[in-house]
Amino acid sequence: MGAMPYEGIKFGTVGLLESVFPKKDSESTPIRKMLFGGTGGVMAGLITYPNDTIRRMMQLQGSRGTQLNNYKGYWDCVRRTYQEHGVVRFYRGLSINLIRMMPNTAVQFGSYEVLKQWTADWS
Repeated sequence: MGAMPYEGIKFGTVGLLESVFPKKDSESTPIRKMLFGGTGGVMAGLITYPNDTIRRMMQLQGSRGTQLNNYKGYWDCVRRTYQEHGVVRFYRGLSINLIRMMPNTAVQFGSYEVLKQWTADWS
């Protein structure tokens, strides 16, 4: 369930950038797609990262042999985390995630565009 919003935001951002910045004849499409894809990955990462943080916190509860942080569910974890640490806790570790995400999605979209061009040439 967490992948659907991420993928939707990523592809939605790329689509939005495509419509806001129409392609000119002289532009290289793979490079353009890489830039748009990297931006889409960053946007998706920024928006969905708090959900990933809560998911990890719930997965790790009780893993250290203590009974601390036994959450009753997703919203209990959100509420208690916000009360104890504020909004900043939801974004801890975001920078390394974005460093990983930008090139990942840039290569994904750039590769897709290159393969699309190659297969179009075969037809």
